[in-house]
Amino acid sequence: MLFSAFPKAFYSFNTEGNDVKLVTNIFSRVSINDSVLNNVYSFYKYELKDDDTPEIVAQKEYGNPEFHWVICYVNRLEDPVFDFPLPRDALERYIVKKYNYSSIAQAYSEIKHYVETIENTLKEVNGPTTKTVSNNIITLSQYDHTINALVLKTPASIVSSNAVFRANNSNANSAVTATLNTISKIGSISVYDYEDNENESKRFIKMLKQQYVEALTNELSSVLNG
Repeated sequence: MLFSAFPKAFYSFNTEGNDVKLVTNIFSRVSINDSVLNNVYSFYKYELKDDDTPEIVAQKEYGNPEFHWVICYVNRLEDPVFDFPLPRDALERYIVKKYNYSSIAQAYSEIKHYVETIENTLKEVNGPTTKTVSNNIITLSQYDHTINALVLKTPASIVSSNAVFRANNSNANSAVTATLNTISKIGSISVYDYEDNENESKRFIKMLKQQYVEALTNELSSVLNG
């Protein structure tokens, strides 16, 4: 077998951790230096469905579930369960267990952190207008809570309009080259939204094109046998 030389490791196949088995760890003791893996044209994007597993995707895309290891290898997946997006019911069970909640309703009401969104609009004289947006995570410890009001220690929701930029960085004897308008807003992110966003960030993986799978298999076999 291709992976008979790999070491074993204990792994749980469900989110409750009560189905532990001894499995082959395909990420240990081997590294393939293959230019194919560094070539963006060797891959395509795949959107995972809730019921997808590496074996199911390998069957769909390669016609053989035995090629599940290719998906794990090229995406550097260390946990085939939690590195794939969880179905909604499994995600909610995971959240309840992770945060020690009595029900999933707590995840909707509890705030994980805040996000400050800063929008800059730069208007150049006789030139283009450029907009940039950045998001900054603000932790709960960065806030003061007083009388049911949320007060940011560093002022938020600031609107700074028409800041002037001059050619020689002085305020006199210089033509105005651009104006900057900055708007800062703040919003809360619940525990549920945070975990849901993290789950959805795993929705897309890269797939090695089928014509390269055999070459990768042969190289891995050569490395192990060598």
